Amino acid sequence: MSEASALLRLQEIDLELMRTKKTAEALPQRQKVAAARAAAKKVAGELTKIVGQRKDLEIELNELEDSKKFFSGKVTEIQEGTYNQDFRSAQELDFTLSTLAKKIEKCDYDTEHLLPRLETAERAEKNARALADRLEKEEAAQVASFKEAMEQITSRVKSLAAERERIVASLPATLVASYEAARKRFGGVAVETLEGNRPSACRVALQPSSFTDIRRSGAEVTTCPYCKRILVVATEEA
Repeated sequence: MSEASALLRLQEIDLELMRTKKTAEALPQRQKVAAARAAAKKVAGELTKIVGQRKDLEIELNELEDSKKFFSGKVTEIQEGTYNQDFRSAQELDFTLSTLAKKIEKCDYDTEHLLPRLETAERAEKNARALADRLEKEEAAQVASFKEAMEQITSRVKSLAAERERIVASLPATLVASYEAARKRFGGVAVETLEGNRPSACRVALQPSSFTDIRRSGAEVTTCPYCKRILVVATEEA
């Protein structure tokens, strides 16, 4: 491979490496994984709140059930004559039974109003868990897809890097240094070709004298007199 061809191929490799890096940074799976994780974090926070509400309601309902059992037990004791209190009058007995009945009724009332709230909390928890499961699967799928895409990109980068290393080793160190300086200066496009009398990058037509001098020199590689990029001179046959 001639120096001219090697320089052009070196530039092709470097430009492809730049594009590949941008492709890797712009992989849609990357954003999708981040979005799934953010959504999962939000759902996890909501689920924690919902579970806390559900547990509070269950505790409250259990306490109401225990209270109702306690008051109902007292009514049974009174009715069976095992209550540890003597009533001095029927009026006092009726008052105690009435009080206990009201407390039992209050337990039933509170329970009746809490049960729908518990059902709502349980339904919300079920939905949140289902959503969390879907998000977990979505994240796993996107992570797998991202890894697969990155493996392909990494493989291509390694192949290009190996070829680049071989080309650099085949070129004179001074020419490589000039190439690297121009690549840094011009954002990747360090080498241009001569198309007619115009360099392919800067597109400034060469003066007849400059064009004649370049052709007469017979050099494959020179420097553009205008933009100072490395200029690959096309042969007459090309």
